[in-house]
Amino acid sequence: MKLFLFILINLININIYHYQNNDQLYVKIIPLFDNNPIQLSKANKDSISIETLKFYLTDFCLIKSGEVVWKEVNSYHLIDISKPTSLDIFFTNEVKVDFDEIQFLLGTDSLTNVSGAIGGDLDPTKGMYWAWNSGYINFKLEGKQNSKPFQFHIGGYASPYPTVQKIRLKTKKNLNIAFNVADFLNQLNLVNQNKIMSPGKEAQELSEILSSLFYINEKE
Repeated sequence: MKLFLFILINLININIYHYQNNDQLYVKIIPLFDNNPIQLSKANKDSISIETLKFYLTDFCLIKSGEVVWKEVNSYHLIDISKPTSLDIFFTNEVKVDFDEIQFLLGTDSLTNVSGAIGGDLDPTKGMYWAWNSGYINFKLEGKQNSKPFQFHIGGYASPYPTVQKIRLKTKKNLNIAFNVADFLNQLNLVNQNKIMSPGKEAQELSEILSSLFYINEKE
């Protein structure tokens, strides 16, 4: 097992080195719990353990002085903490532009949802698709607090409660984007608010909270 992990980590590092030295940008997603790497199914602060963390980041753009200077085509990325390779998003074409902001969506837009299930990261077998009338789950978080389970499946594209959220972060070079799960859970009372499994007002409100918690990690 240790040999497999060693080989996997080295393959990832080789890929990153290759892309960096070909002027090709990539985004590194850093899921944290109280500024520490998340370890699945292991207790963190307040006896909280995270068992599942998956979410869609889509429609990546680079911006300079308020104008879009580059946009990724077919930009759909499923971040899954159980799959370390999904945390590195490689742009398929060389990107040689100056930028001062990066913009993306947390979730999938309405057009994607009404198009029905698609392949790749949007494939229903990824466990992030409800049905044609409800569409994709934009954000999925499951775990336990003191052995009591919580489940947040945030999705829904239809008015008046769409849950896709636009995120725009200022950065001139660093594309290490962090998300602290503890900052989300600290705004909830898990005793009374521990399960959302369908679209609606509550899902929309939580999606707004989630979108505010992404930031550029300057330490990486």
